[in-house]
Amino acid sequence: MKKSISLCSLFISAGFYVQAQSAGNAVFQQNSTTVNTCSSGNAILSDSYGNANFVTYNPPKGVNLNTQTSSGSMTPIKADVMMNVQATSYVAILSITQAGERITETDSLMDIRLNNVFDQLRAVGIPLDNTHVDFISMFPTYEFELTEKRYSKTLNEVPTGFEMKKNIHVKFNDHDRVNDLISAAAKAEIYDLVKIDYNVANMDQIYTELRKKAEEIIQTKSESYKRMGFNLEAINYGTTQGSVYPMERYVKYTAANTGIPKVYSKKASKDKEKPLEYNYAEKNKTVYYERVPYGQFDVVLNADMVEPTVQFYYSMNVNYKIVIEEVAKREKEDRELDLLLRRTQIQQQIKAAGGNPSTVNTTVTVRTK
Repeated sequence: MKKSISLCSLFISAGFYVQAQSAGNAVFQQNSTTVNTCSSGNAILSDSYGNANFVTYNPPKGVNLNTQTSSGSMTPIKADVMMNVQATSYVAILSITQAGERITETDSLMDIRLNNVFDQLRAVGIPLDNTHVDFISMFPTYEFELTEKRYSKTLNEVPTGFEMKKNIHVKFNDHDRVNDLISAAAKAEIYDLVKIDYNVANMDQIYTELRKKAEEIIQTKSESYKRMGFNLEAINYGTTQGSVYPMERYVKYTAANTGIPKVYSKKASKDKEKPLEYNYAEKNKTVYYERVPYGQFDVVLNADMVEPTVQFYYSMNVNYKIVIEEVAKREKEDRELDLLLRRTQIQQQIKAAGGNPSTVNTTVTVRTK
């Protein structure tokens, strides 16, 4: 039991106090004293980077029960659905930088490193066909050389060689192969994994499934109006769709607690004191995956996903006209009466024209409201 308490205390102390001051002491106090702080994670305590994609953590409070009422005879019905989709393939980008005194030497050394990484990738089951080398740059490098004379010193910029940069694109289908990829690259002395792109091959099928689900939700919501005695007539509708990839949802934060030291000063004189400087230690900085929150959607398909996924969303908004049954019946009778009267007029005009309908306007116009 004592071990559990000390471990929890260690995690709580990782909160970033400076962020708590700027957000208000109540936030920090609640996060540091609530029982759920350890299980919720340090990320809720701070985001010292101020990342634009960071989802701000707020203290628990009541849910929003404000309802959206109809405006006059119009009422909108909205459906928001999302699906978590595992990528069908991945593309990792490795960056290589090679320096040399001459162009030929630089290019030869680069080829050696590329062949080494290809051998290592084949050893873990990634074929050469799944790779692509992207040439980035080739430029000369310089340094300063000191020249001393009797009465002067001069720094002269002189060429030292060349620097070449290339990227290797590696495609793989199983996300667990990332560990094999990193190990293979490290053995070839390549340590810069730039990013990993997520590919989804069947996006059209995904949006079709989301659209059908949104239509079902609209239908279900509209049926509740009918059960309450309202008749709805669809007027118009609009849709929007999109996707969010994991790379867009990683958030930076610092897991550290910076103490506030007592202020000491040494008097240099009676009216003047020496300035006090603070040298802060380097804090542990990391990132974590922050998925799109589920709360704003009616339905989330494949919600129980562990690894980061591509999140596809679809939104449909239908504007309905509320039709009262008695009014609708009366409008229908008026339209039928208008139609009957107009047909009678046409027949009379044709009879008056000697039975020739070409001289008569036979257009039938009836009231729509």
